[in-house]
Amino acid sequence: MTYEQAVAYIESLNLYGWRLGNARMEALLERLGNPHLRIPVVHITGTNGKGSTTALVASILKHTGYRVGAYFSPYVFDFRERIRIDGEPIPKELLAEGVAYAKPLIEHLTDTEYGQVTEFEMKTALAFWAYAQAGVEIAVMEVGLGGRLDATNVITPLVSVLVSVGLDHTDRLGPTHADIAYEKSKIFKPGRPAVSGALHPDARAMARQVAQAQGVPLLEVLPEGTSSDLPTLYYTPLPSPRDSSVRLRFDSWELDAHPQLIGDHQRHNVACAVGATLQLRQQGYTIPDSAIQAGVQHAHLPGRMQVVGDSPKVVLDGAHNSDAARALAFSLPRVFKYQRMIMVFGMLRPHEPSEVLRHLLPLAEIAIFTRAPSERAYPPQHLLECAQRWLHETQGKLPVRMEVTETPSLAFQRAQELATPDDLVLVTGSFYLVGAYPLEG
Repeated sequence: MTYEQAVAYIESLNLYGWRLGNARMEALLERLGNPHLRIPVVHITGTNGKGSTTALVASILKHTGYRVGAYFSPYVFDFRERIRIDGEPIPKELLAEGVAYAKPLIEHLTDTEYGQVTEFEMKTALAFWAYAQAGVEIAVMEVGLGGRLDATNVITPLVSVLVSVGLDHTDRLGPTHADIAYEKSKIFKPGRPAVSGALHPDARAMARQVAQAQGVPLLEVLPEGTSSDLPTLYYTPLPSPRDSSVRLRFDSWELDAHPQLIGDHQRHNVACAVGATLQLRQQGYTIPDSAIQAGVQHAHLPGRMQVVGDSPKVVLDGAHNSDAARALAFSLPRVFKYQRMIMVFGMLRPHEPSEVLRHLLPLAEIAIFTRAPSERAYPPQHLLECAQRWLHETQGKLPVRMEVTETPSLAFQRAQELATPDDLVLVTGSFYLVGAYPLEG
């Protein structure tokens, strides 16, 4: 089996959708030799920031000297971004070998009471198998959706991390912050330490409740000045060009960290990652402060305020819900100097466009709506109408120009035509749209 054939087979499983639940996943892993039981894991969930936190923890562990696996959802430019080993995408040969090994097991499983394996289950199982084959010493796994019924939730982790809780995927996870916090906090395992970065009062209370019920030693991550009666890692902003440097404090321990990741919201993610590191230290892992600082400094992740061009500046960000858009809108004018912002926007169902546009439209002089490359993409005309409706209802600032372009490539081309060297082109609304942007080289 070639790499291309392996990827095609995995993507063919997309026909079977995304099913929440663990029984079939556990059955598949058993047939693969239970690789997930042989690898210590840090398990990370959250509405926003879980990918960045996964990258940060993995980088810290790598700079400590461990052989590290990292699992991300979704990928942006290259399918192999999902499964990384020591910071590098899984080798094509190893991926093809894993799929060839798993395919007959999956086909046999289809004829049992468990039914057809889904694309996400296959990717997750492949990650566990690849880490075992590659001699990974510790893995950092990002949840796909929610937590309680996610395919990654088949492990007993060293540490569980809840980065944030926002109102996203409410159709599957529930309508309130408390509902969503419950679903995500169910990656906590009895007696195993956890980290909670939940800031909304209802979400924070629910994370505490789940932790207490399961005897989980909980470390909270909070901005300096917030009160807590639990062990707490506090963080304070430090001035920096990227608007992401942060001072961390736990009891008498202090550390300054300077990530290359951009944006004020990354301070919270860094704190959650360092919180996981402190919980690992409590379990005997030797992780020096210098490794924390180096790991934070060198962690990177595509599609998160990623700069891919100058004159005009081009920034890619996969913000696709209200909280992510709010963070992006807050950071853009603080980090970048520009004359006008030209926004290229595409989005997928079931996310609500107006919840994202209300944060970003006030910054844009020109908005170009396009169709993200996915069957779930909103038609660009619908996005335009959402923008017009929201602006009319709120009397919001109207961009000088709003256009519709059917394909991303034409939208990117149009943005470049309209931009001057002092402008900023923002591509946002979906990781699928971000991933369609042509990178040089």
